[in-house]
Amino acid sequence: MFRSADMKFVQLHVSDEEVGRVIQLIGSRFGKLHMTDVSSNTKADIKRAKAWKLQVSDLMMMEKTLDGYEALMAKYDVPLPSEEVPLEQNDFSPIGTCPGRSNRKLGEEMKQFFVKYGGNEVNRHNKFIKELEMKINEIEEKITVLEFAKSLPNKTFKETGGAGYQNPETENLITDTKKTRRDVELGQRAGYKIIFGTVPTYMKLAFKRTLARVSRFNAVPVFSSDEVKLLDRGSSEPVAKVPFYVVTVGRYISTAFTEKLATYMNINLVEVAESKDAIDKQLQDMRISMKESQDVLRETQKALRKTLRKFANCKLGPEESYSPIITWRAAIRQEKEILRVMQLCRFDINIVEMAGWVPAADAQKLVDLVSAEVGAMANVEVLPEPEGRVKAGPPTYFPTNEFTGQFQSIVDTYGIASYKEVNPGLFTCVTFPFLFGVMYGDIGHGLLMTIFGSWLVLNGQAHEKLARKRQLDEMTGMMHGARYVLFLMGLFGLYCGTIYNDCFSVPINAFGSHWDSKGYWIGGKKGTFSANGPYPYGVDPTWYGTTNQLQFFNSLKMKISVILGVTQMTFGIFLGSFNHVYERDWLGLFLEWIPRMLFMTCTFGYMIGIIIYKWCVDWSQPGLNSPPNLIQTMIKMFLSPGVVPSDSELYPGQAQVQLYLIVTALISVPVMLLAKPCIVHFCCSGGASKSRRHDTESGTEMDQVAHEKTGLVKGGHKKGGYGSLGDDEKKVTDAHPPVNDHEEDHGEHSFSDVLIHQGIHTIEFVLGCVSNTASYLRLWALSLAHAELSEVFWSKLIVGLGLEGGFGPVGMVIGFGAWFIATFAVLLCMDTMECVLHALRLHWVEFQNKFYRAEGYKFDALDFTSEAFLYGE
Repeated sequence: MFRSADMKFVQLHVSDEEVGRVIQLIGSRFGKLHMTDVSSNTKADIKRAKAWKLQVSDLMMMEKTLDGYEALMAKYDVPLPSEEVPLEQNDFSPIGTCPGRSNRKLGEEMKQFFVKYGGNEVNRHNKFIKELEMKINEIEEKITVLEFAKSLPNKTFKETGGAGYQNPETENLITDTKKTRRDVELGQRAGYKIIFGTVPTYMKLAFKRTLARVSRFNAVPVFSSDEVKLLDRGSSEPVAKVPFYVVTVGRYISTAFTEKLATYMNINLVEVAESKDAIDKQLQDMRISMKESQDVLRETQKALRKTLRKFANCKLGPEESYSPIITWRAAIRQEKEILRVMQLCRFDINIVEMAGWVPAADAQKLVDLVSAEVGAMANVEVLPEPEGRVKAGPPTYFPTNEFTGQFQSIVDTYGIASYKEVNPGLFTCVTFPFLFGVMYGDIGHGLLMTIFGSWLVLNGQAHEKLARKRQLDEMTGMMHGARYVLFLMGLFGLYCGTIYNDCFSVPINAFGSHWDSKGYWIGGKKGTFSANGPYPYGVDPTWYGTTNQLQFFNSLKMKISVILGVTQMTFGIFLGSFNHVYERDWLGLFLEWIPRMLFMTCTFGYMIGIIIYKWCVDWSQPGLNSPPNLIQTMIKMFLSPGVVPSDSELYPGQAQVQLYLIVTALISVPVMLLAKPCIVHFCCSGGASKSRRHDTESGTEMDQVAHEKTGLVKGGHKKGGYGSLGDDEKKVTDAHPPVNDHEEDHGEHSFSDVLIHQGIHTIEFVLGCVSNTASYLRLWALSLAHAELSEVFWSKLIVGLGLEGGFGPVGMVIGFGAWFIATFAVLLCMDTMECVLHALRLHWVEFQNKFYRAEGYKFDALDFTSEAFLYGE
């Protein structure tokens, strides 16, 4: 994982009749070919691509059909006999087809196959079941409305006009269901009309407003207080509905408008008889019809379940190890991928050209496989470099496993490494969880996270099986994908908690305090270490609960944060040297990398050195001054170089050492800024007179001239080399080609652009050293916030409410419950996410920008055996 795998470019020439078979062969039995686009984009290719898109649309419709069969099996608890997925061509022979075979028509073949194994019977039963369910739903809806109508006042509807009765005369509205005899007689003279039905709950207000506006407030809807779940006729999804009736006056509401409004608002109208006896007769008929329909539905479901079991238990293949559903799904998925790959090929007369990248270690395997299976119908060539049509370089391929792949994805989210560039993912496996642990350090919280991560790791295979069946919820799936990361995060949080000696904000006195009441000041008491020396591991528990506890931990964690930050950034600069050496960019190594390393070590490296030195000195010994303030020491180092007062001297000869360091750091800045552009410009102006007659002068040519004059630059594995003029400066020189009349002006302008570019990188690095070091103080801030929150929860809930609250066992139970909820929600969930985000920031910005370019593209192999391809992950 330190560098990406070596890649080789391969070119395949295949007969047009065998191209699909070769693609299927490579995807199922090789799985390590990254296809590149060599199509010629002619009219024939465009026409061919349109035909393939139509085929892909047909394949997607076939997938929907398979989804319907799987949904039925899941609905009726019919398991598949096997979950094995066919891969090779012979595995698909039992279904009478094969992905990639010429003149194939998968749609017709699939239809014939399912007819043979009972597909028509399944479709017929399923259609009849849907019709019965909708019929039962309508009957239930009508029963609900009739029962609502029956609960109205015990009067005949004919007395109030009845359903459909209208009188030209209008007088008053009925605004309540509880009416007296006087109201009913008044309604008979006015000519009321009553409409019954059901309306979705979410449409009640809109229905009421629309009806009032259209009828000029002459139609009043009355809703039932009971809500019922019914199936929607359009979507067949359950929806909450309420019965209603509308009382209208006169002719303001026509039947046509009522039907239109019902269609728009998903309202179902129900005809209700004119008398209570007639309603009872309707209810009786409806209940009899519902019972008959339910009996038929049960028998049809039994028949469908029996057919599905017979269909599901059908095993295919020579060893009867494949299910027809899974086999057809795999065939369709492979066929779609084959069509996608064919769009990248170049079609000639009876010959198809394919090209791509393979790992160098597996190139011969591809040659042997194709020659053994296809023979003279295909030819594979391994070329040293791609031809002119392929402009992109090799892809980046890191062979990973379940553990390293999760950390590599963290790096890939930022950007894909350039080909053969040093990979930060190898070091992220340790540094990412460690920095998280520094911010999260707590024995109790780290232990809980470690246990949770262990559970995810131990149940990894079970979760993978659920994911393949699409039965794993999204949150669990995300945590399963990061199970090893969570486990190590908890482990490092536990480890850093032992360093801080912090367990739910309570210290553990494992070795006995090594402090007595003489010497150092702790909590307002002067004391010293006992004869046994300092506390053997971690922080002495006596520091907890003292008045200067916060001051002590602030100083400790701030210095730890700075030490870790400067160490990681220096390590990142050190990794950049491997890129320079591998690409033989000696100019960048000597004139960029060495000055950068000197600047970092002479300033911030010296700072962490004096921090560690101050920790290692026993300042209570006689003859030593009081320990100096390191912040003031660093400030005076730059403001007063070479001068250190005797009372604040940290070690003998400190003034001379600091003077040498500050001079070295200051000299390294102009070297980074001027040395490389000046040398390259001098070499080009003195020895590139011939190259100026060219139309363009690339950065690689400039480096070549510099190599001829200085021997510092040599053609590397990648054009321009790491940090050389072949990267960004190439754009500058290409943008200003030499012109005969203004050749000298062009040279000056090109040199100024290069100098400006180099100045931007130099300023970015110098200021970045300061800002990035300050950014690592987030380790201190997050660690302090975590510890303080834990202490507040413990002191206020466990101690304040439980132990010292005076409420006895009841208070302890309530306090513990509140403490557990607060700890889980705030510290185990929210604070975990916060620490993860800050750890990502430190890796992506502070660490990786010291050496990581991330300008490559990922190796995307044609692999029919991968989890992502088989299960759509």
